[in-house]
Amino acid sequence: MISHKYSPIPGSDPEQSGVNTQTTARGKMVTLATRIQVSKPVKLLGVIAFLFLVWILYNYKIIENENVMNEGDFGSANKKENVVTTPKPDLKVVKVDIYYECLCPDSRYFVLHELLPTFEKVGSMMDIHLWPYGKATTTVTEKGYEFSCQHGEQECIGNIYHACVEKIVEDMTKKLELIKCMISDNYEPENIAKKCASEGGIDFDEIQICASGSEGKLLHFQAGLKTEALHPKVSFIPTIEIDDSQNSQKAILKNLLKEVCEAYSSQYLTPSEKLAHCPKLG
Repeated sequence: MISHKYSPIPGSDPEQSGVNTQTTARGKMVTLATRIQVSKPVKLLGVIAFLFLVWILYNYKIIENENVMNEGDFGSANKKENVVTTPKPDLKVVKVDIYYECLCPDSRYFVLHELLPTFEKVGSMMDIHLWPYGKATTTVTEKGYEFSCQHGEQECIGNIYHACVEKIVEDMTKKLELIKCMISDNYEPENIAKKCASEGGIDFDEIQICASGSEGKLLHFQAGLKTEALHPKVSFIPTIEIDDSQNSQKAILKNLLKEVCEAYSSQYLTPSEKLAHCPKLG
């Protein structure tokens, strides 16, 4: 008998069919994996975008904190209150120039009884400049400057110490307290300057270097130029200028506070506005 071999019909063999089915299933799995692999760049972009957003929020927080700190710089000095205020506008002040001599009795009286009390009341609206020279004269020599002062050599030396204080001491309250102390007894300029500086907590060494060297003489000379440039010319010491004008010297010397208040009010206030520490103006 002749035996016949039959070739299985494709897809009819159960085992083969199982293989094909598995292959097909595997084929589908490969396709899904491929899709997942393709989506990785998208995931990476998402992570980058997230990190970028975090970076933006972080930097925004830093900027916000810095702004709060900057605003705090203008706040109250009382840490308990921790009050934040807005920055102050440009200061509105009255310029006051004092032309005086350190041993002049009238200069001493004005500093002690007009300048200091006025500053204590309305100092925040005053821009004060001191010119210690008075009726002195200057001779320019090959070595520098020689001075002759109305009340003698000690006054020239004292004026120089005052000029150095005017330049070196920046805090106006400390400066005027030092000037007040010195002018009260200025017959031994170096000793009184040292004593007053020590009492006021001010470094005397820098003042001494200035006063004993060429810088002090230059400052005294410059005070002389400023004094001699006054118009009208100096006829009485002290002479006071308010906003570069001598106005009525009699009124200024008698009541500096009133004159400063009037100058400030006329420039910066409306008729209905009043200043707390000023006398009634009319």
